[in-house]
Amino acid sequence: MACTTPVTGALAAFKALGARGIGLLTPYAPEINRGLVAYFSGRGLDIAAVATFDRRDDREAARISLASIEAAAERMAAVPGVDAIFISCTSLRVAEAVAGLEQRIGIPVTSSNHAMAWHCLRLAGIDDIVPAGGRLFALPIS
Repeated sequence: MACTTPVTGALAAFKALGARGIGLLTPYAPEINRGLVAYFSGRGLDIAAVATFDRRDDREAARISLASIEAAAERMAAVPGVDAIFISCTSLRVAEAVAGLEQRIGIPVTSSNHAMAWHCLRLAGIDDIVPAGGRLFALPIS
């Protein structure tokens, strides 16, 4: 039986997207971000940019507005070397906005929940294209 996690899904998503230079956007404290950067870097990814809302309470993270997340992603997309954006945290609601955000910024976007949902479907053998799901939901597992 296949299984996944948000991080496993993200790694599979980066591979499927051909993404190497990742913009990492989180609500986490800087020390947690350093751990994420080390983890992803240790798996061959270049974390080209990191931004945080620096929320120490998960309830506060869940209240970050979609508009704020999109604005941060738009700024991050302009950083040289960023060829995909990963919005980390299962408390952030982003999946429904991925397709529109990708159209505006011109690079792939995924999040913890978005990548994990895609990975779950692909591991289950469901390769349906989901246009509202953005670029990732048009791809198979690599």
